[in-house]
Amino acid sequence: MKIGIVGLPNVGKSSIFNLLTDAHAQVAKFPFTTIDRNVGMASIPDERLPKIVEITKSPKMKFASIEFIDVAGLIKGAAQGDGLGNKFLSHIRDVDLIIHVLRCFTEPDIPHTDSDIVPQRDYDIVRTELFLSDLTIVERRLDKIKKKAECREESEKLNEIKQCLSQGIVPETALPDLPLLSVKEEIVVLNTDEDGQFQDGIEGYRVSIKLEEDLLEFTEGEKEDFRKAAGLDPRGLSGLLEHCLERLSVIQFFTIKGEEARAWLVPRGTTVLNAAGKIHSDMKSGFIKAEVLHYNDFIKAGGFTQAHQNGLAKIEGKDYLVKDGDIILIKFRGT
Repeated sequence: MKIGIVGLPNVGKSSIFNLLTDAHAQVAKFPFTTIDRNVGMASIPDERLPKIVEITKSPKMKFASIEFIDVAGLIKGAAQGDGLGNKFLSHIRDVDLIIHVLRCFTEPDIPHTDSDIVPQRDYDIVRTELFLSDLTIVERRLDKIKKKAECREESEKLNEIKQCLSQGIVPETALPDLPLLSVKEEIVVLNTDEDGQFQDGIEGYRVSIKLEEDLLEFTEGEKEDFRKAAGLDPRGLSGLLEHCLERLSVIQFFTIKGEEARAWLVPRGTTVLNAAGKIHSDMKSGFIKAEVLHYNDFIKAGGFTQAHQNGLAKIEGKDYLVKDGDIILIKFRGT
């Protein structure tokens, strides 16, 4: 699963990317600091994993992670190639979720593409470019199949999509192999002043990147107090990650193998067979059964041995649907 970060130049995209992934992408006070996309992994904090480790005494612990892509700033005309827009747009064709960052801060030393800061206008500019880029893709497909009689049904669907895109409407009709940007799930992030006083006039997840950078050395409790005082979500960027997981409809399960306790992300509705494949392809191909113990039962019992004695662990077949918080031991051929 991948998440793309988009927005106009100088809105804080790379700064958010760096705070989430600790990737140290270049940040500067001029447009198009980012030319090639930045790619990094963000660790997903989950208080359950350290509690598992407290009981198992596992010397190694690894949180689940998700890939983020920091895309260069888009400008008006990006869909026609302005500012290398076509290249930048191609960077998010395969993402599963878009974080759309809007500038809601008034730092005079950081230039803006317009003379004033109007978040709704900025939002509309980027969304328009996504629609125009999608429209180009649909028109190319139509040109390719227009003389093929066997593609009549596809042509009708494409014309429906084209009509929606032309009106700035997200099309309800979809074609699996048509990589449209406008239909992707989106989270709007408002990058505000440190005091949260700027009147942005648009809904979104409120965070101050400048404040987050200033609070790096503070305790979590202190960070929450400063965020609340600024009218921001007290969870900061960890709250943004939670929103991402909700929009992607993913859950976490845990494994304890050898010296390592580890968390994994899978889409809701994943079978234990496919979850085994995420751990290792050999586990999927040689799958025999899964021993499943839910986190709540694990904590209540105080460990695996006690959970077994209380009959809390269950043996499941390959069609079992993984639940958030499951602790899973895969039995497969070769073990």
